[in-house]
Amino acid sequence: MSLIIANTARGPSPVRVKRPSERKNLSRSAIRALDVMEYFGQARKPLRAIEISKVLAMRPSTTDQLLKTMVDSAHLLFDAQTKTYRPSPRLAGLSLWVIETYGADERLRRLVRDVHSRTGMVVTLTTPNDLYMQILDLATPPGPQTERGLRISVFGSVIGSAYLATLQESEIARLAKRARIPQTEMKRLLEAVREIRRDGYADGPTTGKVWSIAVPLPSDRLPVPMVLGLAGESDRVRPNREALQQSLRQAINRIAIGTGPGA
Repeated sequence: MSLIIANTARGPSPVRVKRPSERKNLSRSAIRALDVMEYFGQARKPLRAIEISKVLAMRPSTTDQLLKTMVDSAHLLFDAQTKTYRPSPRLAGLSLWVIETYGADERLRRLVRDVHSRTGMVVTLTTPNDLYMQILDLATPPGPQTERGLRISVFGSVIGSAYLATLQESEIARLAKRARIPQTEMKRLLEAVREIRRDGYADGPTTGKVWSIAVPLPSDRLPVPMVLGLAGESDRVRPNREALQQSLRQAINRIAIGTGPGA
């Protein structure tokens, strides 16, 4: 199943996609180390190397080397008796800042999984990264998977269109100039943005027989802009897009997005 990647999205531009592995300066070891730390946050218990290796689909030798390096740098602690690893207090400051910024109850992750469990469709949480929307989190049905970190061009995509609708037209024009959107297409682009503002959501076709819907999250409650998106077979989504966009909004209200643990 395709992700939320539209050919038109009520906009003029073809969609470009960049996968995390395409970056020339990418350090795979750094990404794996961060994946390890994220998994500790999910498991919330000391873990053995074999557990980490299986969950993150790494070779045991690679996992061993990575964990030992992280112990050497004091990012992880190792218990020789139980042969388990755990994060060190060195990371406490980062953890506290993340909690202060996004809350302690993983409400954003719950938001994605709530919509997925109710619809059975692909659900993504994205944020702008230069001229792209980048996937922060996602939930998908069984089958072909994609990866967090995937970047989808702002112009031409449904999720990008939802984000553009939150901006001033002067800022849209600035981004369009950087993206080399022809001036002749600007009128149609701005008309599409105004239509999305009026409706409160963006929707459109993606690759294959898939239709997507996207709603921006309340900007006053988050430190960075974010968009909640949904995608499924066109014959399931398109006839029901009004009800589905309402489901997205209701899920956002249920989670009550806030910026702190008490929000």
